[in-house]
Amino acid sequence: MVPILSVFSFGLGACIASFLNVVIWRVPRGESIVSPPSHCPKCNAPIRWWQNVPIVSWLALRGKCASCRAPISPRYVLVEALGGCLFLAVFRMVAAATPPSPDVSLLLAHTVSVFVLWIWVSLMIVGSFIDYDYKLLPDFVTVGGMVLGVVYGAFQSAIFHSMFYVLNSVAGLAFGFGLLWLVRFFGSKAFRREAMGMGDVFLMGAVGALFGPVAVLVTLILSSVVGSVVGVAMILLSKTRLGNFAEIPYGPYICLGCLAWMFYGPELVGMYIGMFK
Repeated sequence: MVPILSVFSFGLGACIASFLNVVIWRVPRGESIVSPPSHCPKCNAPIRWWQNVPIVSWLALRGKCASCRAPISPRYVLVEALGGCLFLAVFRMVAAATPPSPDVSLLLAHTVSVFVLWIWVSLMIVGSFIDYDYKLLPDFVTVGGMVLGVVYGAFQSAIFHSMFYVLNSVAGLAFGFGLLWLVRFFGSKAFRREAMGMGDVFLMGAVGALFGPVAVLVTLILSSVVGSVVGVAMILLSKTRLGNFAEIPYGPYICLGCLAWMFYGPELVGMYIGMFK
């Protein structure tokens, strides 16, 4: 069943990401995500279902509108491919951790884990692209992620009859939110301007709620390193000025750090501890 479910996971992820493209485009503009139906932003011609098959339709149409032949940004197909790959990676990760003959509780817990991580991956995709475009993180991404993490922790505690999971979730939420709030507070004092938006603070709280305090530290370190490297590169390439360094959107780097934790967290912690041995 794993190969079949792997194909299903990729296809589902690509389809969900196709809808996420609509969310990314419309939400910052205050438009409805359900009405009107999908249409070309240039000529407003409706996009038929056979023209809206994830990845395939864009390739078949050679990246152009079927009606007016206006170019369609390759970012649409990249988002669809990203969604498919991440959904597939989540499924394969959880499937690899599932014993061949698990009990019902463990199987239920792993199944719910897949769906929770799929939801979180979808929220991160939306948040990253909207933050990159508008320096804005919607509340349904950040607050929604925190709520998702606490509910998931409560579910795990109920399934495994242990309060550890819900306490770890609440502690991670408080630690992630509090730590980045302090970074924002002292950074604003140093820059004498807002160092980062509150959306980043809530986003790190969501990371902690889902994965715990250790994930917050790893995500913070990785996102800071990658964000700094990209920021310095932009300065050297004259894409931005040093005084505007604080205006670089931080949300996408938090999401990158969180993805690294999701798939390689124990290995990263082990490598870090091994440096001191």
